[in-house]
Amino acid sequence: MNLIGNLYWYPEAGMMDCNTYLFNEDKSMLVDPGATRFLPFLLKELKKDGIDIQSIDYVIDTHLHPDHSGANKAFMKESGAELIAYRGVEKHYASRRPSFYIDKEFSLNSVNLKILHTPGHARESISIYWPDEKLLIPGDLIFVSGVGRTDFVGGDFGVLKDSIERMSKIDLEYILPGHGETLFGKVNVDNNFDYIKKIYLSGQF
Repeated sequence: MNLIGNLYWYPEAGMMDCNTYLFNEDKSMLVDPGATRFLPFLLKELKKDGIDIQSIDYVIDTHLHPDHSGANKAFMKESGAELIAYRGVEKHYASRRPSFYIDKEFSLNSVNLKILHTPGHARESISIYWPDEKLLIPGDLIFVSGVGRTDFVGGDFGVLKDSIERMSKIDLEYILPGHGETLFGKVNVDNNFDYIKKIYLSGQF
């Protein structure tokens, strides 16, 4: 599903899968390939949108939980894409061997992105911010009316809270979470942060 410009959204295909996003530029990047068992569904949806997976240059994960990154190896084998990761979380990728690490700013030709370290749900969690469109892909940091779990290994509610507070200060009009529905419109985004702060961040979740 085409969302904005050349950004596409592929909703999670079932339980233990995730939302996948594609920046389909001259240099293209797939965000969170999802779970291995749902890869055939993702490939089918990409084909329906007329996207040749051989044209996808990079794969990046918002974090390494298997519902987000499980299909990395199989997708890269099919497409020839390279795995990339944020330079600030190298130690968490010791067994994954990205082709290269990217810094806090990363460009796909005309699309200039900022990579933000937003731990709490996982130590290596990142959010991808597209300033020109005021758009955030936060992985499992926040959802529509919800926040990421912190009861997995590496989860930390206090750290999650800090990451959410930092993201709430960014001027945003779109939030594209790792699960569930997307959120459009500044008023809706601001209301969602207000709800999260009131329900989840005012006490221990």
